[in-house]
Amino acid sequence: MKNFLDWFNDVSCDPVQLCQLFENIPGVSFFIKDTESRLLYMNQKFLPRIGLDSNEELFGKSDFDLFPPRLAEHFRRDDRMVMESRKPMLNILELVFNSQGLPDWFLTNKYPLISKDGTVVGIIGSVRPYADKDNLSKIGDLKWERDDEIGRGVNYIRKNFRKNILIADLVKVSGLNHRKLHRGFIELFGIAPMQFITRTRIESACDDLLTTKKKLTQIANDNGFYDQSSFTQHFRKQMKITPLKYRKQKGFS
Repeated sequence: MKNFLDWFNDVSCDPVQLCQLFENIPGVSFFIKDTESRLLYMNQKFLPRIGLDSNEELFGKSDFDLFPPRLAEHFRRDDRMVMESRKPMLNILELVFNSQGLPDWFLTNKYPLISKDGTVVGIIGSVRPYADKDNLSKIGDLKWERDDEIGRGVNYIRKNFRKNILIADLVKVSGLNHRKLHRGFIELFGIAPMQFITRTRIESACDDLLTTKKKLTQIANDNGFYDQSSFTQHFRKQMKITPLKYRKQKGFS
């Protein structure tokens, strides 16, 4: 026995113990996929974000079962790249829609999962939310990997959602006309550009409701809504609850 890895191999620890470790690391989620990119395991805290309650529900599902097709294709492409290159991809900026239909930004690491005989048997990865919700644009130089027309539009929204964004702004940034821009967002996310902007604002407002004592007027203003009435209307339509009830329901008042 020369090192920790030799020792670990000899003792043959129950993998459940490692899973328990990841269950209790604040803010970090963990997943395993097979060579077909089917999900085999995800820690319990992340499951509600994708509308599931247990790993029994998750087992064997693909990204196509959980996300819009174009996003699923994007995730699977990265999976293939990791498995074929046998090299990790680190700090991938990814966009995931949560169970309430709101866009969340995450940083993902993916590693090839290699068996003792050297065969790639899948991927293992970690996911953590982008932490600085007070200034989403401070993701800084990190950009969503899609560097096409829609990707440029999404990055513009991510950096400027607190301001007044017009479709004309997205047309200019993306280089697409109105029709192609609309179609691109529908194909990729299942929602139109303005809906994407509104949901981005609501996601940020949810964080303000739970982590600050800001009044609704200030939250509305800080997150790009016209006024408190507009904020409440959009919030209730998406979340099926008013902002104040959401704050109280989550135990913050």
